[in-house]
Amino acid sequence: MSQATDAGLPLVEPEPDVAAKLAEYDTTREPLALKEAADAAALHDGQAPPNPSLALPLARQRVASWLAILARFKRDLDPTFNPNDKPVMRIRPPGPDGLQYAPGVDPKDVKDPAMREAYIAAIEANRERIANFGRNAKLFEAHRIVLERARPSVADAHHTLGLPVEEINAMLLAADILPPDRDALRAAAQG
Repeated sequence: MSQATDAGLPLVEPEPDVAAKLAEYDTTREPLALKEAADAAALHDGQAPPNPSLALPLARQRVASWLAILARFKRDLDPTFNPNDKPVMRIRPPGPDGLQYAPGVDPKDVKDPAMREAYIAAIEANRERIANFGRNAKLFEAHRIVLERARPSVADAHHTLGLPVEEINAMLLAADILPPDRDALRAAAQG
């Protein structure tokens, strides 16, 4: 059961174009798909539907779309990621008697077998850290862009489409998103 239904809210699915981009992201884990989902979620910002009875369902779907996008960041972005803590490109190998080889030296040039194995393990660990940093850096930047787009879009769901702030807040509370994202969207809706 979803958090929305657990909270007594009706389950509102994201817009179909957003859902398609989220499915693509879930398969590829490419942050570009999240940016494209954000494009789809914001596509009709500032527009009221020709039939006013469609405004509230569209507003709910828009907010649900943003919450579904932002949930991916909570799920996939490392909470300890720091974009300023970049990994080193070359590992400094161990050396005999406290002396060090030059960073990036070929492991076969490290004569001591135990030190060579430790150096190889450190190189592999650093390669993984570099790969993780790259993935998280892309997600971090995509998150910044998506949240920047989500704030005015959620505000528009209230101001243009008439979704009550209380209902937006209830949807935010039921969503599995990062607390700062929840706070940013709540402030946008009330602003």
